[in-house]
Amino acid sequence: MNKRLILSVFMILFISGCASAPKIDLTAFVPDKEPKIRIPLICKSKYDAPLPFVAVTNFTNNTTFDYANVVQSQVQGSGQRTAVGGAAVGAAPGGAGVVWGTKERSSFQANSQTVSRQINAKLSESIEDGVMDEIVNMGGAKVYTRKEMDKVFSEQKFQQSGMVDDATMVQLGKLKGVKYIITGSVNNVDLKWVSYSSARKGLGKGGSGSLLGDLAMVAGAAALETQEGWNIGTELTIRVLDVESGEVAFSKKMMGKHIIGKTPYPNYDALIGGIKKAAGKSIETARPELSKYFPLKGYVTMIKNSPDGKEKAVRISVGEKVGIKSGNELFVFTFEEMEDPMSGNKECDVQRLPVSLIVSSDQLQPNVAWAMVQADKPEQLRMIKVGQLVERKPLK
Repeated sequence: MNKRLILSVFMILFISGCASAPKIDLTAFVPDKEPKIRIPLICKSKYDAPLPFVAVTNFTNNTTFDYANVVQSQVQGSGQRTAVGGAAVGAAPGGAGVVWGTKERSSFQANSQTVSRQINAKLSESIEDGVMDEIVNMGGAKVYTRKEMDKVFSEQKFQQSGMVDDATMVQLGKLKGVKYIITGSVNNVDLKWVSYSSARKGLGKGGSGSLLGDLAMVAGAAALETQEGWNIGTELTIRVLDVESGEVAFSKKMMGKHIIGKTPYPNYDALIGGIKKAAGKSIETARPELSKYFPLKGYVTMIKNSPDGKEKAVRISVGEKVGIKSGNELFVFTFEEMEDPMSGNKECDVQRLPVSLIVSSDQLQPNVAWAMVQADKPEQLRMIKVGQLVERKPLK
């Protein structure tokens, strides 16, 4: 069977197994007449959900990345492997034809050393931008720009040189009403050439004995073709400082990879772009933990039922403006006032319902959104009431 056809079938099977955001035809649903819940006075503070201020700042560059030596070594190594009959013919990775003479070597070393200095000078800023983009796209927070934080550092006679400790940043954060400071370090940048032959090592040969196994092997072989070229790996450590307590609330070391292509001598734009994208991919691995610090909260404002009563759609009080996206899953909570039998003190007991909301793809607005209710049992649908609190589930 043609490999392209097999790969297409494999992708169709994979995509068909993925969940997607539901669409809701609200004209086919009828309003629910159930009364809204009564929210105990002691529980009303649970609905206060102002977006916290976050500052992304002071990422230090701990790398020893040397672009000139890495590229020169890889190109020379490739040239030696592809030289014919011992002739001094230079070659770019993946194919012969680039002469590696004294003049070219000198020119490359001078240019690449300049690029390396530029990368080392701007790497921290680029990583900070990548982290900031992730937080902004995640939603649930107001993010201070670097310019705003630089102004604070300047006013307090500090420079972002990597020498400002966590305690000092916490104190500066308090001056701006910041709740969380996100900081960290760039630990390593790894630039290496990966050939198709080296990438395919470990891939089995021959049939697997099953259709799914063969499909997986074909898909794997096709994926290996995209791995050939310059691979950039960026290792980061990211920390979340809780300004109120002054403690490190979260810390994680992450690694991301990006392929910038097969150009023999990658230029500055390609390198810094690749480093930033690799860093962005590493940050994605921390998304579930990071999103816990920025929970989007709202409440149910309206409920509609399908004519047969088997489906339920709810309107919630938050939308795109604060970061809600189609396909987001939300928890639903109800409350009850409890009294301690010994002290007589009253408190709010939070109860999560055994249902979830999936935000619609076609009913998402700036300030509100509609979502379908998912429940394992029909009677659980009846638990949803107007006024109940909703909160976005930690992101994947």
